[in-house]
Amino acid sequence: MKIAKLASVAALSLLITAPAFAHPGHMEHGLTDGLLHPLTGLDHLAMLLTTGLLAGVTRRSLLMPLVALLALVLGTGLGFALGAYSWVEPAILISLVAASSLLLSHSRLTALTWAMPLFALFHGWAHGVEAPAAQLLGFTLGSALMAGALLLAGFALGRKLQAYPRLQQGWAGGVLVLAASLLG
Repeated sequence: MKIAKLASVAALSLLITAPAFAHPGHMEHGLTDGLLHPLTGLDHLAMLLTTGLLAGVTRRSLLMPLVALLALVLGTGLGFALGAYSWVEPAILISLVAASSLLLSHSRLTALTWAMPLFALFHGWAHGVEAPAAQLLGFTLGSALMAGALLLAGFALGRKLQAYPRLQQGWAGGVLVLAASLLG
């Protein structure tokens, strides 16, 4: 019960944070920058690996990570077309709290697990807002390729960690600490 309260307080505090888009100014080289982008931001790395890990731990197929990947690409297009909104960055931080909370939950509610693709949409949205028009396609392709690889790696790790709840909790705790550090 304490974990649920902690996650609720963290989620509420994230709603009042100011936007601080991830790390702009690195999309000038299209495909190359797209391949590197998911590796250069801890929020991206943690979210992608944890989404895959959650699918693996809950004995799901690769369908959820695939849907998350498609949502990431769709979000990039929406962010590019519609621009910035103040709720995108808090949603990204909430996604980290939600992912880690699901790993800490013994029930791992299916409905919440399927919220991960929705959160991927917000991560993609931030990319689309930051992307220069001339590099959008190359960046999105590179980012999607690396995101897919990280989702697969997380899925494989999740399959290995099915029998190790303490390691799952350790991972979840690390992601919660990361989310808290991004608030500052």
